[in-house]
Amino acid sequence: MKKILALTLAAVMAAGMTTVAFADKDDNLVFGGYDLGSLTVFYDEDGKNGIDNTKNSDDATNLDTLSKKDAVAGGTELYLPIYDKGTKDYVTDEDVIDDWKVATTWTLNKADKATIEQVKINGKYIYAVKVVLPEAAEDKGTDLAGEIVIYSNTYKKNDAGFSRTAKISLTYGYKSEDFDTADSNGFDNAAIVRFEDNNGDDIDDVVEMDFGEYMTFEVDVTGQGKLNLKNNTKFVSEIADLDKSANMDFITFEKSPSFNKIGTAYIYAADDTYLYEVVDGKLVAVDADYNEDYEAWEFKTRTLGQYVISDKELDLETINTEVDDKDDASSTTEDGNKQNPDTGR
Repeated sequence: MKKILALTLAAVMAAGMTTVAFADKDDNLVFGGYDLGSLTVFYDEDGKNGIDNTKNSDDATNLDTLSKKDAVAGGTELYLPIYDKGTKDYVTDEDVIDDWKVATTWTLNKADKATIEQVKINGKYIYAVKVVLPEAAEDKGTDLAGEIVIYSNTYKKNDAGFSRTAKISLTYGYKSEDFDTADSNGFDNAAIVRFEDNNGDDIDDVVEMDFGEYMTFEVDVTGQGKLNLKNNTKFVSEIADLDKSANMDFITFEKSPSFNKIGTAYIYAADDTYLYEVVDGKLVAVDADYNEDYEAWEFKTRTLGQYVISDKELDLETINTEVDDKDDASSTTEDGNKQNPDTGR
């Protein structure tokens, strides 16, 4: 199910938003939310054209704090609705907008060319400026700042009566939060975590992180830099297919975060299960002991990887030989001959 949110930018109306007494119909057009004193920006993090079920502006999130609220990915489409002060509603008539254009000036990073398009918001088709967020960094928030101008024609672009300007400044990409904030919500949905408290002070102590109900990791984070702890428990069919007689559960840390110090991991499972880790595409048994008090497999590690909990002991030699055979097959040419390694000559 796609996640739809409406965001509000406060105090983004530039000088060009002032009311000017022109008879031309263009005088009535502004960016949506003018009467509210703010600009509402809608987005669909799935990047699909056409959005609905958005929040009212009173419940919206300030776009400047986007990265602290939601991990909005690069490539997400932002929609800035165009509002008609005459009708006191969003523009729905193509004839009203047909001679309008859009221009952008980016001061921090750069998005693709903005366009005016018809989109669906709250079950109604309206006209809006579409901006596509650039690709985001993998391990930190990405910033975008600049101005978006709509105007009736080129020679009136700089005329306050026939142009409207919105200023945007936002951070998007991976969610980033302090340890204390993440700790209060659990780490099952964590992404970038800074090992600082809510006051911005470094945490110099042993901490305990609960990843949902399936895992706990206890480690000393003194001097620890921020880490991407994004994880999931999705079923991994290519691993499960290696032994279809076994029932497997998975815990995957998507970025294989590595801590400065070795910690203790507890993976909660029954004592008659078996614990493995995927290393370079192969399964290896985890050197773990069963902790009856925790009802969990306990082991030492510095790096969190991809773990497999199986209800039966797996024949690793046979499984990994099959993995090697698949790798060999994928390295052959179409005529069945193996490719020679690249010697660099």
